[in-house]
Amino acid sequence: FLNTMMMTTTYARRILAWRAPITAVAPGRPLAVAGCRRIRSNSSRSARTLSTAIVPHEISPPMTVTDPSIEKPNYALTGRVPESSAAHIVLLHGPASADRMRKAARLARTVLDIACSMAKPGITTDEIDKIVYQEIVSRGAYPSPLNYCGFPKSLCSSINEIICHGIPDARPLQYGDVVSFDVSCFVGGVHGDNCGTVIVGDNEDANENDKSSSEFSEVVSADRMERSRLLVKAAREALAAGIEVCRPGACLTDVGAAIHEVCDRYGYDTVREYRGHGIASEFHCAPFVKHFRNSDKLKLQPGMIFTIEPMVTENKADNVLWEDGWTVATKDGGWAAQFEDTVLITDTGVEILTLPS
Repeated sequence: FLNTMMMTTTYARRILAWRAPITAVAPGRPLAVAGCRRIRSNSSRSARTLSTAIVPHEISPPMTVTDPSIEKPNYALTGRVPESSAAHIVLLHGPASADRMRKAARLARTVLDIACSMAKPGITTDEIDKIVYQEIVSRGAYPSPLNYCGFPKSLCSSINEIICHGIPDARPLQYGDVVSFDVSCFVGGVHGDNCGTVIVGDNEDANENDKSSSEFSEVVSADRMERSRLLVKAAREALAAGIEVCRPGACLTDVGAAIHEVCDRYGYDTVREYRGHGIASEFHCAPFVKHFRNSDKLKLQPGMIFTIEPMVTENKADNVLWEDGWTVATKDGGWAAQFEDTVLITDTGVEILTLPS
């Protein structure tokens, strides 16, 4: 088995057997939470009114990547993700492999920044998805979420109480929405993955005559806006805290403890079921990174690459899964925010791969 892995993962200079128990459900198609019913609605709410709850809206047909010059992941055509060859081992990347990962990660960051900049009142997440698709494909890459276990879109867009894996649809974004975009791409035989959260229309320095903000501002209370800003700030700090403890010789457990401490300080909660992950030619592989206090034991070593992606909730982190099999929402309706980076453990510390080009 190990010899086979060495042959099929030539980008890695060596591998480690990882014997830590994996009780986490791997990221991607969420299977840990089941049995909830999707809320159905024929509502066509105006973009001028901030909804009290997110409900499903129309989803446009999936797009495909037909350009033969674009390398595609092994699930692109069928939607079936082969069983992971690295579910219990951790790859150690050499310089050439790390460089490929760096390029994929920076492309993912470039497109994430584009997606976040498009989050204005009135635009739909489906429209943003189409822009993300075009931006990735035009750069000779494949949008990693597209047809991953049948996921129908090129990015995940999660609004307000939606924690993660939201499917872009026809709902117009509204002033004051807290929306997370998870953008990933496959290029050079590897994946890049990151996520960011923005508050739609929020610009504390905006010109008073800026209609794109003021037109919608009256429907959002000042208290809700301040709470949203604090939530997003905490999620950003949680990610930073998790990255800060990464270095050779540190324990993977330190990441979850650092994130949990930030959440405690703000009085927030951190999601347990969905986690960071190793990433390379496979979208999700070991190690799986818990964003809460835990007892996993894995010594960090130079060459390890994984994502850290805390999902922070303003109330309890208990969650439910919609009938679509993807959308994860807080059970109590509290709002959530998420930031994600892909990191490389170096000889002297940690490098954030998902930085702007």
